[in-house]
Amino acid sequence: MRTAAIFPGQGSQYPGMGHRLGPRSAALREVLDAASEVVGEDLWVLCTQGGEEALTDTRRSQPAIFAVSYAMFRALADHGWQPDCVAGHSLGEFTAAVAAGALAFSDGLRAVAERGRVMAQAAVQNPGTMLALLGVRREELSQALAGLRRRGIIAPANYNCPGQVVVALERSLLEQAKRALAPLAKRVIELPVSGGFHSPLMEEAQREFARFLAQVPIHRPHVPILLNVRLAVSYDPTEIRDGLVAQMTAPVQWEEAVRRMTALGVEAFVEVGPKDVLTGLVRRIAPQCRALATDGRDLQELMSELGREDGS
Repeated sequence: MRTAAIFPGQGSQYPGMGHRLGPRSAALREVLDAASEVVGEDLWVLCTQGGEEALTDTRRSQPAIFAVSYAMFRALADHGWQPDCVAGHSLGEFTAAVAAGALAFSDGLRAVAERGRVMAQAAVQNPGTMLALLGVRREELSQALAGLRRRGIIAPANYNCPGQVVVALERSLLEQAKRALAPLAKRVIELPVSGGFHSPLMEEAQREFARFLAQVPIHRPHVPILLNVRLAVSYDPTEIRDGLVAQMTAPVQWEEAVRRMTALGVEAFVEVGPKDVLTGLVRRIAPQCRALATDGRDLQELMSELGREDGS
């Protein structure tokens, strides 16, 4: 069975998320301790005891999600699992790059911490937010956004699954956007985020991050990475670097990314990280495939379900 490891982004964090893995794997404490030295904050305390407000801060949530997700991947690798390809949703692309060997763990963590820093800075300079639209048609949404753009910055940020799109927008445009978009969707939900990510509001952050990432070594991965911006798998370090920069202002094309992986023969998607957001999206995009979450699961049971018990 061909499998893909998929890694979540911001929004998957929750208070105490480290406890779900901690009792089962030494990898969590080892990874969080190593990560704490790099970022200068005790991520073990943050991930096991941190409150919701602390974990919502993008400067802290990004390293925390990255570290917990990679620890889960390490635990699966210790059980003998090797995916056939990897992909990530937004921040998750960095975890995917480390899991595939394109980035060293410490370099990936430094990149994630810098990404969080410049994004938080951009969010202060250009206040924004994000709206999730459930049950929306893309054609109707495109027309509505064209009208709203005459009043300010608004853009699609996530194409998550059929009927679910997230838009990023200037905070000053929020009430106008709610009124204009409400008739097009079954629900319009303002997300608890600190900025308008994956949109032109992040352009300054993107320029600053590009300068930082240019100094970070990126290697040929040992498994292919499905790059979200290109919607193609890659082994090329230059393409991977460009993709990690470009995604800061480009929409996350998760629906199409999953379809591309199924076209490559992927039959099972394993969400490696806290919660099961991507698992739910995969089930809506590709119901013919298996979609499995690792959070809260017994790893031996999960390996057995994948048909690779003890890595055999």
